[in-house]
Amino acid sequence: MTIPLVSVITTAHNCEKFIEESIKSIFNQTFRDFELIIYEDASTDKTWQKTLATITDRYKKFMGYVRLIPGKKNVGCGEGRNRAIKRARGVYIAVQDADDISFQTRLEKEVEFLEKNQDIFCVSAWADVMDEKGGFIDIFNYPPTHHNEIEKEIFEKKNNPMIDPASMFRRDIFNKLGGYDKKWGLVPDFNLWTRAIKEGYRLANIPEVLIHYRKHVDSVTNKHKSKVIREHYKMCKELL
Repeated sequence: MTIPLVSVITTAHNCEKFIEESIKSIFNQTFRDFELIIYEDASTDKTWQKTLATITDRYKKFMGYVRLIPGKKNVGCGEGRNRAIKRARGVYIAVQDADDISFQTRLEKEVEFLEKNQDIFCVSAWADVMDEKGGFIDIFNYPPTHHNEIEKEIFEKKNNPMIDPASMFRRDIFNKLGGYDKKWGLVPDFNLWTRAIKEGYRLANIPEVLIHYRKHVDSVTNKHKSKVIREHYKMCKELL
């Protein structure tokens, strides 16, 4: 098998209701030079069975491009991604959350952007927000486009100006940064962006909606909202 340009990585924990739609959105991409790596993070529901059924029953032709990693113990999003990325071969890593849906042109547009902008470590995009059943709620179009504005949001306003599940970044630089820091299990993305900028790497956002971001009662940001906020401020205090 040839080495893919993009490795799409997904960590899945108790996402049996959403994992099929999420996987389908990757297999339906206009950009085809990818592999999909799913780290199943010790779910207590039927996420693992649903993942297997989705791939083998409906997308057998993609089996050579998919790797499933069963986790014996729940390690959380950041560490789960680290374990998935250790298996990755792509030049670029695309984050795909197991309850979100990527637009068909997402990978194509993000790859095109990174190919044209060799000075950018990571690119993300805007998102529309949907409820548990897929109904429209809102549009996240707040992220600034250019690096200087992103840096200002992080270092002056202490805000996260990158939509994590819409992000794609360069694997070699990610490895140089040491991957996601397990210490910040609830804000691994914000920590990564902060460390990247401090090391001199640049970020950007495509001013276009490229994913459906799902809000539901079992999502990490909802279930652990107060903990996420406390960890965010703690990280800012330590690193900024």
